[in-house]
Amino acid sequence: MASRRSTLAIVAAVAVVAAAVGWFAGQNIKSPADLAAESEPPEPSLITVPVEKRDLSSNVVIRGQVEFSESEDISVSGSADGVAIITRLPVAKGEVLNEGDVVVEVAGRPVFVLEGELPAFRSLTPTLDGPDVRQLEEALVRLGLDPGTVDDVYTTQTEAAVSTLYRNAGFTPNEPTLDELDRLDQARTSLRDARDNLRQLEQEGTSAGLPESTRLELDRQVNNAQAAYDDAVAARTTALNDAAVEVETATTVRVTAQDAADTAVERLTQAEGGVHPDTGLAPSPAELQTLREERDASVNALAEATTAENDAIEEEKRIIKEHDGYVSNAKTDLDIAKASRSEAIEGAKATNATDQLRSARENVTEAESNLNRLEGEIGVSFPAAELIFLPSLPSEVQNVRAEVGDIPQGPVMTVTGSGVRIVSTVSAADRSLLEVGAEAIMEDADLGLSIPATITFVADDPGGQDVAADRYIVRLEPVGELPEEALNQNLRVTIPFASTNGEVLAVPLAALSAGADGTVRVEVERADGTVDLVTVVTGLNARAAGLVEITPVDGELAEGDRVVVGRNESLAADVNEDGEADTEADGDQEPSEEEDE
Repeated sequence: MASRRSTLAIVAAVAVVAAAVGWFAGQNIKSPADLAAESEPPEPSLITVPVEKRDLSSNVVIRGQVEFSESEDISVSGSADGVAIITRLPVAKGEVLNEGDVVVEVAGRPVFVLEGELPAFRSLTPTLDGPDVRQLEEALVRLGLDPGTVDDVYTTQTEAAVSTLYRNAGFTPNEPTLDELDRLDQARTSLRDARDNLRQLEQEGTSAGLPESTRLELDRQVNNAQAAYDDAVAARTTALNDAAVEVETATTVRVTAQDAADTAVERLTQAEGGVHPDTGLAPSPAELQTLREERDASVNALAEATTAENDAIEEEKRIIKEHDGYVSNAKTDLDIAKASRSEAIEGAKATNATDQLRSARENVTEAESNLNRLEGEIGVSFPAAELIFLPSLPSEVQNVRAEVGDIPQGPVMTVTGSGVRIVSTVSAADRSLLEVGAEAIMEDADLGLSIPATITFVADDPGGQDVAADRYIVRLEPVGELPEEALNQNLRVTIPFASTNGEVLAVPLAALSAGADGTVRVEVERADGTVDLVTVVTGLNARAAGLVEITPVDGELAEGDRVVVGRNESLAADVNEDGEADTEADGDQEPSEEEDE
């Protein structure tokens, strides 16, 4: 009986185990068909974003350091002739120093102050070229003077503008010295000797086969042209000297008239205050009338003297231009005569020129080059001792450390700008987008600052002190009062350079595709799940926002329509809670604009 119960228990246990194994197999073992169905990719989903309607703008974004205009120490050396003693201090503490002012006189010579980043590291003379020459010409233009084309070359027009600057301030320009004029005469003598030697060699040994009458006629033409050229050069020198004397005389008359007018005004002012300048008593009506007439006469005389001075300066410019033309034409005629003679002689030669003849021609060329160089270099110069460039003007004189009669040692005064500026740099690509006067916004989210500003300076050339060789200096000034907490801060500066000037339709760059015919299209998912292709024209690309302006030209498109930006199942994780695509995950998106540190 017991054996039978044991057998039944074993059978029951086996049945239970078999049922469990069958259930497990039914849950975990799949048929080939089931496995194939599960391995198929899911239906790809569309990643869409809505079409926006908004203002778009493209910006240059940089970082700018807010700082006070730096103070500058003004130091002077001796005058151009080496004498070092202060003879006049035209400005005092608290006064404003403007561009073109004479800041100090050393040995009776002026020291001008102009605006510029480069210091005056050399004297500026005719034919010199460099950024310091351009800086000088830019300053002359700001002062209303005409240096000709603003470039890197110190030309005759630059000379004329510098002369006017000096004369307007009541000083004689730095014109050629007797030593320089003597060097010019020596150069002209050397050239004449070299030409005579060449002419003799050509006549004696290198004109074989050339008829004597032809040779004599060619020589006569060259000699006549040479004489005409020499006369033109001499006439130019005489005319320019005479014109300079006229200008200097007119300037002297104008300065005298100015003094007389100032005196007459002071006398009348004293009398109107109740004290006659001559008697010390109260003036009578007749005496007041006499003083007024004296004042009016002196003012009229000053006006006439000023007009005469301006006329003399303009006449000097006209004479320079006219005689430059005479000299140029005479030089051309001389070159033609020489070339004609040389061509005739060369054509008649039976053999090559001798070494002696070649040397003689080289001597002529060298003498001509030396004379041309001296004629270019010797003229009105701007000595380094009479020129100071300051980074910013006008400036306020903070203190004066020297007195008349002192020998300058160290700074003679300190000046500073009273304003605040924002300094930064930009790349060459961004430099082309900026210009003086452009508006900007300075921001700092942590400080809650949003300050309008204006660009006041953009460097034309890259580099500079503490500036990378491929970067350009940019300076801005705030519009209105600057909050105290902005001082000495490094702010984000946004400078718009293009905008849509109103709301436009905009989509991410990833929504755009190109058709086979070169057109630009977007795919629009309609409410019923269908997708339409709409041809568009693109406009402003707002990189910072990651959007581009579009205008539909074939198909319907409106604000709120959803455009396709992707079809990858893996992008489903990049869809936000509103069903919009996260454009930062799209590899085709143009990168957002980075701040220019």
